[in-house]
Amino acid sequence: MITSKLKKDLLQLGLTENEIKFYVAGLELGLATIPQIADRAGLSRMTGYNIFKLLNQKGMADMDVRSYGQKCKVAKPAKLLSLFEEQRKTLDKLATNMPNLIGELNVHYASVPEDLEIHYFRAKEAIHKIWDEALTNTKKGDDILALSAVEFAPTLGEHYLEFLEELALRSTEKGIHLKMILEKTGNYTLPRSTVQEIFPESVQLKLGATCDQMIFADTVAYIFPGRELFGITIHNKELANHHSRIFYTLWNKMYNIN
Repeated sequence: MITSKLKKDLLQLGLTENEIKFYVAGLELGLATIPQIADRAGLSRMTGYNIFKLLNQKGMADMDVRSYGQKCKVAKPAKLLSLFEEQRKTLDKLATNMPNLIGELNVHYASVPEDLEIHYFRAKEAIHKIWDEALTNTKKGDDILALSAVEFAPTLGEHYLEFLEELALRSTEKGIHLKMILEKTGNYTLPRSTVQEIFPESVQLKLGATCDQMIFADTVAYIFPGRELFGITIHNKELANHHSRIFYTLWNKMYNIN
């Protein structure tokens, strides 16, 4: 019988669960055919042959050829000591080389920020959810920075103007500063003067932007036009700070001129 402690110790020596079953069954039977050991271990015949090969490579099993045929014989328990010594030597060598190993692996390591979180939205959901998140996750005195280049009218239809007015109202009620850079090359159903009237803190700039960009509460969001409008939000403080610096550089330059 394989106790939980015996199983745990043998697993720590590097044997797999099936190898342990086969090895213990082999100890109990002494000389036996591989199918006989596999049957006692509760393994299929094919698994038994595969496990024998693995144990043979580790020096833990061998074939005993006698006049009455080939029999399998597993190594004596004392062999486990030499198996442990081999593993220890390997680990000692690996420990010495560990700094070099880590250095080599770091070349292949693509670092992903731990706080990175990305969400994807389609069509109306992209417009409503992203803007709602921006207005919900900001507080009085905060800025929502938006570079507007996408025409929402085809997606929102007759509710387009109503949606813009709601954004302006909610931001005013919460005391949020909604700063917008309107892309001059973008297509707008509403006159730019009307948009600027709804959003007083807005300027026009020709950047050639083809998507909306928003920065708020350690989040960067993008809304892309196309056959089916879609958007993504990326929650990452470092990325948000990076885009904020770029936005304020453009904003301060154009706002001072205007």
